[in-house]
Amino acid sequence: MELRLLSTENERTIFAARTEQIRAKHGVGFKERPRSRLARIHLTFGNLYALFENDGDPAERMIAGLVMHDLEMFPQTCSKPDLSHLPPRSVLEVSELWSCAVGAGALVRAGAAILAGLLDARAILAYLGVKPFDGTPFYRAGGFVNAGEPVEYPYLETLKGEAIWAQPMILGGESLAKLTRVFSQLIVETCDDYRVLRFRNFLKGRSAGGRPVFVNGEAPMAGTRLGHGNDVAQGQ
Repeated sequence: MELRLLSTENERTIFAARTEQIRAKHGVGFKERPRSRLARIHLTFGNLYALFENDGDPAERMIAGLVMHDLEMFPQTCSKPDLSHLPPRSVLEVSELWSCAVGAGALVRAGAAILAGLLDARAILAYLGVKPFDGTPFYRAGGFVNAGEPVEYPYLETLKGEAIWAQPMILGGESLAKLTRVFSQLIVETCDDYRVLRFRNFLKGRSAGGRPVFVNGEAPMAGTRLGHGNDVAQGQ
């Protein structure tokens, strides 16, 4: 597997289009508020990472992706939790996670954990929907813990225009260190100052929901944004 930091305008355009296509196709139950520009900010100024099944695949072959930014690049999405005790560069916020292949969501999260270790991150921050839908269980099982009380998410709303509440969650300390140690054993190579990460596919040959994980690079599952606990609708 190859997790690649996208650098060209064409790559970023394909990533953004794929995100919107998956949202539209799978009806994730929420939309951006009319005046919000959060997604545009993330997609324009964040670090966009795309997952590819084969090394050097063209951008059109991306099968999953996520956006990461550290708090030195620009602030966290919501004012809470207070992370001022940590160096801003050491906190990575993850958002806009999507996948269009069975198992690809788990693999791109594994790649993000490997990157966190390589970048000496001390915490990974995510905002997961908790009301009216709950996207926290999967992340909790992976070592994330609540970082304060739920907050009203200011940038998204349900399709009916109702408020969405998000639970800020943090993966840090020994939980983050343990996860990065485990997944770092999968590294095949890193290139270009960690702009390209190649790692073994630990799901290859397995099945998900009775379907094989990857069949000629394709599989019929997808999702994006604001924290559901499987490959459908992840990140924020």
